[in-house]
Amino acid sequence: MSRKQYEPYHYDDADSEYTYPDGLVLRNKFDIQEPSLASEKEYLLSAERIVELNVKPIIVHSMKDVREIHRFIFQDMYTWAGKYRRVNISKSGKAFMAMQTFDTGEQYLDTLIETYWKTANTKAAIAKQLADILDNLNHMHPFREGNGRCQREVILSLALAKGFDLLLDIESDDDIYTRYMDGTVYGDVKILENLVLEILEPVDE
Repeated sequence: MSRKQYEPYHYDDADSEYTYPDGLVLRNKFDIQEPSLASEKEYLLSAERIVELNVKPIIVHSMKDVREIHRFIFQDMYTWAGKYRRVNISKSGKAFMAMQTFDTGEQYLDTLIETYWKTANTKAAIAKQLADILDNLNHMHPFREGNGRCQREVILSLALAKGFDLLLDIESDDDIYTRYMDGTVYGDVKILENLVLEILEPVDE
């Protein structure tokens, strides 16, 4: 069965700040300009870094740590890893947070994360607040590329800090993939909350 398809992103980057002149490939440290080769290189390098994070997670207390997670994952590929995007993005006709309002978005997410540390003390509360953080982080979409991979590592780290594994297997589980994508793409926090609640498992002692 083929996976559900979603609309591509649209980037307001008329000056090709992030891409080579044809607009198809992101400028990268290896100067790879062939789309499939660049995609494969990015995937392999980021996958290796994500494995490292699984061994030694970056603890998330604020958006500063979110930026560090992004930097860590994509440091081998992009010079702008860990830096907020300087272009605006939309998907399916829906705009993500304008880069001009990132200061406000950062402050709000810092508050959500702080509240999570202070008050998310039951499985239900953890699921609810993680879904809210995920939804707002996805709406902010702070980076030019790699937002999904970064935000998944963020909520995995936050869950672990409360003694839970988050079994977010979007690679091989089509049901989890579709629910995660529907929740993030359409901004449906209830879908995300129900999904997170279902896949939270206590860490083995």
